[in-house]
Amino acid sequence: MTALLAHNPDGATPDVVLREATASDADAIAGLAAEADIDELSDRGRLFVAEQNGETVGFIRLVKANGIWHVNPVVVTGSCRRTGIGAALMRFARSRFGELRFVARGYAVPFYEALGCEPVAWDAIAPPIAADCDDCPMAPTCGATPMRMS
Repeated sequence: MTALLAHNPDGATPDVVLREATASDADAIAGLAAEADIDELSDRGRLFVAEQNGETVGFIRLVKANGIWHVNPVVVTGSCRRTGIGAALMRFARSRFGELRFVARGYAVPFYEALGCEPVAWDAIAPPIAADCDDCPMAPTCGATPMRMS
């Protein structure tokens, strides 16, 4: 298992360890998903966690579909939002897996745009990923936006 120590160059973000998730992270990931109104995560893809002071404060799941890695989802606990952890997870995934595609909730689009992400057409999102929006009860109100980080 390899870990990466991420830190914000402006010093605003305390050091965070980014690493591949293990079976022992399952409860923490489930709790973060529930906090983000995600009912249940399937076991597809690869999971990475962000730890701060030994506590799991975020995660990112990457699913390869149609030859492209899709973020599905990235989550940071409420008390750690706007500290750079979500950005660190996205940059980590981009550096490791190349171009990323995903569907952003409308309120999160400015966060992704600040990372250099851009909107794409819905057909750029693999059908198994886009289908998550089709089945989501929040779809009519969340302002889902397909995006990519290249």
